[in-house]
Amino acid sequence: MDSLDLDGWHDFAAATAGVAGALAGLIIVAVSVNVKQIIEGSALPARAGATIASIAVILVSAMAMLIPTQPALWLGLEIVGFTVVALLFQADAAVRILRSHDSGLTLGRKIGTIVLGVGQFSGLLIGGALIMSGDASGVFHVAAGFIAIFIVAIVNAWVLMVEILR
Repeated sequence: MDSLDLDGWHDFAAATAGVAGALAGLIIVAVSVNVKQIIEGSALPARAGATIASIAVILVSAMAMLIPTQPALWLGLEIVGFTVVALLFQADAAVRILRSHDSGLTLGRKIGTIVLGVGQFSGLLIGGALIMSGDASGVFHVAAGFIAIFIVAIVNAWVLMVEILR
């Protein structure tokens, strides 16, 4: 299978990888500063891990997009594979959120948190599948997925830095 022409996406992938690295560092610092409160919560450690995993998906997927002349099939497989690994972290967090009684969240808010956590990966799964099939429009879905993950990760970073102390 031919490689995808990603020349127009080079700057986006490079910038995204840099931002993902910075945000991963911020989240790790937030966890380290509030580690006592996070460990005391039954769902918070898994939620923190899922957040870091989601940012890692952006980081490694953006880096994969920067590999020159990579076949579209490989790039799509990498994006989907990385995403599935992050989804495993998110599934663990979802189970722990549902079982948690100490979060103070209503069932509706728990379900909303889980839907956002799992749903953030839809763009990467769809985009990766389209890229595997050779459809260049898949990169637009991947870009939308990156943006969705950034939004959810920033909200989670806020929870881990500020809301946890309330």
